Amino acid sequence: MNRKWLGFELSELKSWNAFVRLMNRPEDPSSLAIFRICFGLIMLIDIPNERGMSDADTEYGSNSLCHFPLIHSLRPLPVEWMVILYAIMFVGAIGIALGLMFRFSCLLFALPYWYIFMLDKTTWNNHSYLYGLISILLLISDANRSLSVDALISRRLRNTHVPLWNYCLFRTQIFLVYFMAGLKKTELDWVQGYSMTNLAHHWVFDPFK
Repeated sequence: MNRKWLGFELSELKSWNAFVRLMNRPEDPSSLAIFRICFGLIMLIDIPNERGMSDADTEYGSNSLCHFPLIHSLRPLPVEWMVILYAIMFVGAIGIALGLMFRFSCLLFALPYWYIFMLDKTTWNNHSYLYGLISILLLISDANRSLSVDALISRRLRNTHVPLWNYCLFRTQIFLVYFMAGLKKTELDWVQGYSMTNLAHHWVFDPFK
């Protein structure tokens, strides 16, 4: 198996030092930048809908939240502050898409995201969990080196290469989430179709009916 198929040669894994050199190999930053932009734009759609920004006043004005084990003491802020928190997260998603004050924008998004995520156990699903993980990985990545406001302002960042580990982090994380989700589909609930009974009524599947 050669570099053409794997992106690296197996000989580059023969020792720890070789692996470190491989992970720090410079790569083009444009694909990572496109991933960053797409993530930010998707979050701008996700926050008002899936995250509950549009109905924050009713959801957090009641005591109907189902708490995660071990963090029962975590409670929502007053409704007015929850709306502000959503606004901060929304601004963070804009900053991520634009690559503006990138790491600060990642923090503005990630901190409220995880707080809101942990408030209600019923909102858990694999892609929501993945979004939160991606926000943390973006924080430690160099995804603002291309197609970003930061790169326009700073010549030091503009179109400079990113180390390969930036790409490997996201590839590995997305693979793990969807590999485990695939294993989940081997359970009887999915094989016999029970899990699709209610899911099939979701508007997302309307074009396929």
